[in-house]
Amino acid sequence: MKTLKKIFEDAMKNKYAIGQFNFSSLEQLQGIVMAGEKTNTPLICGTSSGESDFFGMEEAVACVKIMRERSGVPIFLNLDHGKNVEKIKKAVDLGYDMVHFDGSKMSLQESIEKAKEVVSYAKEKNVIVEGEISEIKGSSTFSDKAIEKSDLKDIEEVVDFIKESGIDCIALDVGSIHGVYRDNPEIKPERVSELLEKISCFVVLHGGSGILDEDVRKVISSGVVKVNINTELRFAWKKAIEGKMKKDPTEIVPYKILPLARDAVCKKVIEKITLFKGK
Repeated sequence: MKTLKKIFEDAMKNKYAIGQFNFSSLEQLQGIVMAGEKTNTPLICGTSSGESDFFGMEEAVACVKIMRERSGVPIFLNLDHGKNVEKIKKAVDLGYDMVHFDGSKMSLQESIEKAKEVVSYAKEKNVIVEGEISEIKGSSTFSDKAIEKSDLKDIEEVVDFIKESGIDCIALDVGSIHGVYRDNPEIKPERVSELLEKISCFVVLHGGSGILDEDVRKVISSGVVKVNINTELRFAWKKAIEGKMKKDPTEIVPYKILPLARDAVCKKVIEKITLFKGK
């Protein structure tokens, strides 16, 4: 199986992106993996701090390992928005393939120092490290509120962070917001091009839900190799369950309800995979 680094290199060369799809329940994970099987596409499964606490980090590693071996599809596991260095180290020890150090609430120097510690620890087990120094606002929910725009970091500051920390990937702020809001965010793909002109690094788009397809393609064409999706999967999961319960409110058997949520997640992931491939 190709390493995740090799997959990112191929994505950068051929102008496509790998999807990271977050999960906090087994049927969500099943739906994500089914989509990878149906499209024969590598993918990344993500657990945020809250998702990994609920699902269990050991359980996430074990489930992804089983599904990867059974499906034959390159499936990788990422700890998303890790803010605690010890928790990130635990993810590395347990078998996560990638970890995301989120230092967006810290000073630049503190973020660099902690990122260096994470990189040094992760490299011993060939685990890829993603970094973030500019807070990408919002949360993985639906809201009719106006978008709270992110404060975009100076590209030179981002370059300094990448150089000094040694991270493999950067969650670059391009105007995206976590979650889906009343208005579409104003995406600035030129920031990706500007960064890559100054330094070689894998660029990640956070807040991939709720962005116009054309804007997603623009940032991928500019050099983004990974796009994170969470909110749209949660909404697909919820809508499928609500539809079933409205149609048959007396149904209480989980294995008759949850497959609908699994299939809805699978359908949404296939839609995103197709978009990220540029097809």
